[in-house]
Formats: sequence, structure tokens, C-alpha cells
Amino acid sequence: MSRLTGLLAKIRRKGLRGSLRVLRERFFYYHWELLTLERSLALPVPCPIDPARWPQVPITRELLPAFDKYFKAQLPAIRGLLDKGSRGSAHLDHQGNVMMMVWISERDYYDDQLYRCWMRVPPGCLYQFAGECAQPYRGSGVVILAQKLLWEEYRERGFKSTRALVNVRNEPALKMHMRLGFQEVGESLHIYCLLRCLHFHRRRPYHQTRLHQLRRGRLLDQQAGTKTDQERP
Repeated sequence: MSRLTGLLAKIRRKGLRGSLRVLRERFFYYHWELLTLERSLALPVPCPIDPARWPQVPITRELLPAFDKYFKAQLPAIRGLLDKGSRGSAHLDHQGNVMMMVWISERDYYDDQLYRCWMRVPPGCLYQFAGECAQPYRGSGVVILAQKLLWEEYRERGFKSTRALVNVRNEPALKMHMRLGFQEVGESLHIYCLLRCLHFHRRRPYHQTRLHQLRRGRLLDQQAGTKTDQERP
């Protein structure tokens, strides 16, 4: 009975059309469009949070028990990434639990979990292919802190930029990337899947901005304000 009640609640929340779309994408066919976004590592990242508040540590097999509280369901995928030699960094709460993680690649990356295709990474560029923040800490600023520390490290190592792929349907993620200074590269990646087993993709260039309707937000406003202050006599 409780499962039926939960199902009816989801249908009411998403609507009949939205529920049918989810059902179709889960079992029959889906098409995703992902925008390639890039950010120069030379841009500043305003972040007032003390890094000692949520310590950053590398993700290793010894750290896996610390994922149990917030990311237990993701442990098989995390083990798979470690088996492939992928690099991840995590942030810990006051009890030593992982509450934020970011995964990156310094070279071309094959996504065998979700997109089933190669992601081409230009020389001197960093590819951020996964990241998640635990629900209680969303909006706390730890996402900005994680990006700041990661980008500063790679800038010191000589990297020039970072890239990310974002689904055009995920407006909150698009807005967050715009606030952080990401710009469109002018290429989208289309992912197709039929009957949960047949995967194919294609890349398509474009010339007109797709994100002109999204406001850039507070972080870039702060950067512009800093530049204005520096230019004043």
C-alpha cells in the first residue's frame, strides 16, 4: 500500500506526461543533449569558506567506509572508478564522513557508466566528469570550495582550463556552471539509448549561444566588481 501511495505521489508531482516520459526513458528510449562548457583556470573563485572546515582528501580504497553515510548506493561505481585509475577528491564532515566528491580526468576519458562514449580532452585541459554533494550540505558553499581547491592545484601544475558536460535539461547545473565562469565551447553531444542496451552518440557544433537566457549570477558579478575596483585610480 505504501508503495502505491508513493507511486501516486510521484505521478501527481511530475504530472501524467512527465511520468510517462520517465517511464519511456527508463525502459525504451532516451535522447540527451549535453553542452560542452569550458572555464579558464586563471579566473578567480571567490570563496570565503575556510578549507579546514571541510578537509579535502584524495579518494582511495581506504576511504571507502567513509562513503557509507551519504553515498552508500554509489559505492560500486566508486570502486569501478578506482579500478580504472580515475582520480577523485572528497571533503569530509566533522564526523569523517564523505559529504562531497569530485572526479576528474587529465586525458581523454571513456565513460562506460552513463554515456558510453569517449570524451576528448584537449592538452592542458582538465575534464570534470562526475561530482556530487550530500543533500544536507547543498547550498552550504562546499561545492565552490571543492572547485576552488581543485582548480588552484591544477593551475599550479600548468593546466590552463577545465571542461564539463551538462545536460540541457539540468537548468540548476547550467546556472551553477555559468556562475562559476564556464563558457560555451560551441559543441553539443547527443546521447541516444534504445531498449537500455543499444547506445550511440554524435557531436554537433553550433554557433549561437544556447545559454543567453541564463543570468550569470553572483560569482561573476563579484569578479566584475573586483576588476572595476582594480581599474579605479
